[in-house]
Amino acid sequence: MVCKLKLPYFAIAAALMFLSSACETPYRPVPYVAKPRTAPVQLICHDAVGHVRGSRPWVLGGTCCCTPTRANYELHRSDGTIDAALSYDEYLGLYRTRGITTDLDHRACGNLCANGPHVVLGGKCMSTPVPGTAFYERVTYGPHEPAGWSAEPP
Repeated sequence: MVCKLKLPYFAIAAALMFLSSACETPYRPVPYVAKPRTAPVQLICHDAVGHVRGSRPWVLGGTCCCTPTRANYELHRSDGTIDAALSYDEYLGLYRTRGITTDLDHRACGNLCANGPHVVLGGKCMSTPVPGTAFYERVTYGPHEPAGWSAEPP
């Protein structure tokens, strides 16, 4: 007899749950917003995105943050973005006298080292940002606002 009494209560409870769920508002998916097909305008070049021909080195007031290797030095000389009289050692000396650390000094610090943030954000670190990170996006595409920069992610 006890088992027979539980069945009607179960059926009533199930019916009430069904009816209460039928009164809920229907599911409405979030509208689809397509991602832009093109990347934003690249403000600087660095090793992760490749060198942009004609851009001057950052240390000379330009927009190139590529590692100052001998190959990049020769590339700048062939582009005419640095003085032909400037030797490679003098070129490296410009970074060292300004206290700028590059991938030649250290790598993959996320620009959170003692010299950070990145030079485009007012710091002294020019280590290549890690692709796929928010910091990479900020260094490559901006905004470059040194006064408002913080080490905490937005």
